[in-house]
Amino acid sequence: MDVEEGLREVEKGAKVGVYGNVFLSVLKVVVGFLFGSWALISDGAHSASDVVASAVVLFAARFARKPPDERHMYGHHKIEPFAGLVVSGFVIGAGLFLLVESLDHLFHARPITSPLPLAVALFTIGFKEWMYRYTVRIARRVGSKALEADAKHHRSDAWSSAAAAVGIAGSMAGHAWADPAAGAVVSLAVVYTGLEVGWESFHDLLDVAPEEEVLEAVHGAVEGVLEEEGVEGEVLFVRGRRMGLAYHLDVAVAVDPDLRVRDLADLRGRIVERIREVVPRAEIVTVEFTSLDG
Repeated sequence: MDVEEGLREVEKGAKVGVYGNVFLSVLKVVVGFLFGSWALISDGAHSASDVVASAVVLFAARFARKPPDERHMYGHHKIEPFAGLVVSGFVIGAGLFLLVESLDHLFHARPITSPLPLAVALFTIGFKEWMYRYTVRIARRVGSKALEADAKHHRSDAWSSAAAAVGIAGSMAGHAWADPAAGAVVSLAVVYTGLEVGWESFHDLLDVAPEEEVLEAVHGAVEGVLEEEGVEGEVLFVRGRRMGLAYHLDVAVAVDPDLRVRDLADLRGRIVERIREVVPRAEIVTVEFTSLDG
């Protein structure tokens, strides 16, 4: 799967997040206010932050598809991990807000009498788990950290809905404090998820290396070309960095110093072609030759 196709997949996953979270946030906030469930209101606010997060990922996927220009000669792919960092900020902010509000309501809570808030929380668990699995499958297939951050946000929302359901059930049983206490537990889980997502995106912005299997595939591809072309040579190193969904790769190869410039140019072309066959998202590939006896 190439970068363009991967970004289209990211857009599709982000749209599911936007539409699904708009529906859930409205449902939970309305039912929470009507029946006095702070746990459900908090959970609804969590879903509302998911709407913003998914919208940021959607924007980033579209922006990253812009071709290189005079000011951005290597493209716009770094917007993708930057979006992951923005998403983590929203998640952490939502979690801290929910924690403060839940603790405030802990001391003057009222029992919940209607079963509807509990039904909504249970429905949300199943719906959010489906959203997580759908989104994370796309994210891992295309290697999108921003979309994976969005998927983890869905999973944290499912857990928060489970905590909300426990708190609502406790409140219905006569323990009024259980509902806001559940909201506090939810908020801590949300903050942890945000920190985890932010750490991963931060590393991507610092040009983190590709996965080990990617580097091994590139190394094997270069050796394969040398063998097929009957060229005596040695792969000195393979290194690279992730740029959103794309990879920028550098390869150094020691070859026979008697090879002509034209032969080296042809060999370079074959190596780049083979690398892009095994790593379709290799956008920029640099091959450097040095003397084998140097």
